[in-house]
Amino acid sequence: MTLIQDIQAATISQTTDVPTLLRMCKLLAARISQPLLNEWVDKELNGYPDVESLPDYRVVRVDSYGSFQGGLRQANRLQIPVSILPEKLQEKFSHAYMTSGISAYAALLAGDTTGRVTEQWPLELALHYASTLTPGMQCVAAWKEIPIGAVVRLLDSVKTRILDYAIDLEREAPNAGETPIGGQPPLSSEKMTQIFNNTINGNVGNISNSGENFTQNASIQLGNWDSLTKQLTSLGLKPADFEGMQGDLDEANTAIDEKEKSSRASKWISHLTMKALEGASGVGIETAAAGVAKAIAAYMGLS
Repeated sequence: MTLIQDIQAATISQTTDVPTLLRMCKLLAARISQPLLNEWVDKELNGYPDVESLPDYRVVRVDSYGSFQGGLRQANRLQIPVSILPEKLQEKFSHAYMTSGISAYAALLAGDTTGRVTEQWPLELALHYASTLTPGMQCVAAWKEIPIGAVVRLLDSVKTRILDYAIDLEREAPNAGETPIGGQPPLSSEKMTQIFNNTINGNVGNISNSGENFTQNASIQLGNWDSLTKQLTSLGLKPADFEGMQGDLDEANTAIDEKEKSSRASKWISHLTMKALEGASGVGIETAAAGVAKAIAAYMGLS
């Protein structure tokens, strides 16, 4: 098989670990002279330098908890609403920013996958703000909890993006992965950048953490199921999350009554938004709602 086909096979194999898959992509990037792919691979392997450079699938909406003590009373795990914090800190503490190299997250799945990963609050914030929740008790520690499901979805998201990239690259240049390092690139720089942006950066949209700046890099065609599923997948959803939706929406599209179409679309928007939140897809609830709503509206031709 060619390198591209090896990568495709590795993405769908349950035994291939993501760091190994990324190193295969690093070799591919060298052979096709694609610096964007190489830069992305390096960040995934070694970690991202700052929160601002994180892709959407590495930002996870989370809850915080704390341990409280006072007199003879003790509470080991009370939920802490971020509303107790100054407004400028609330966004930061309602999300976890997964900046570490992918190996750190892959290692978490080697053992028990039913637990959570914690990220500690600064002690001064716990003492000063969280303690206001419980008169007579002091907050001695506070932390964010990242569900293991968020880690699973992070790894799945990386594998899915690589698969999409390998498929699109093979479609344009089947033997691209066999090009000698330093040889003539198989495609123009513009074409390779387009493939990268449409797959690794997200087929339809770059989703901002706040959900306010949803932009489309490629439009979802009316009734095009493949384009819709790619966008939903980029939001961290899985095929099982939208099972049965295609038939339901297509049936609704045959209705003359626009209210019926909107009602059916709204049902799925609500359902998928909650799925994204429950699975800690890497985006906040507002962002998930905006992404799902725009995708389904485009698929059904609704405003």
